[in-house]
Amino acid sequence: MLELTKVPSTNGCVDLTLRVPEQDSERVERAIRALLGRLSSMHFVDDEVYSPEQVFGPREPGRIIRGLRAREGWTQEELAARLETSKTVVCDLERGRRSVSKKMAAKLGELFTIPHTVFL
Repeated sequence: MLELTKVPSTNGCVDLTLRVPEQDSERVERAIRALLGRLSSMHFVDDEVYSPEQVFGPREPGRIIRGLRAREGWTQEELAARLETSKTVVCDLERGRRSVSKKMAAKLGELFTIPHTVFL
């Protein structure tokens, strides 16, 4: 694999990551969205303001799975082993090429200790 392909493209953007207690995550997200909503009504001369969707992206199960896997520092192979499935299934879930079944959502919820409904 070429070294160049290992470097993520940021297109001039910066990724911000927050680690908050699980029980506070929705409250923190709502607070950030509210703040961004207030900022978008203000007029800035040189600053660009982003909508919550631009900052957080759509709530897609694949993005959530990929983010949780990255948070744990697991490869797709490691996640697949924990879920007793194949790397191909994990890859397809993360890319949105495969829907998350109720059974898989339950496994993911138990593995990441979050409500399984997040993945549905």
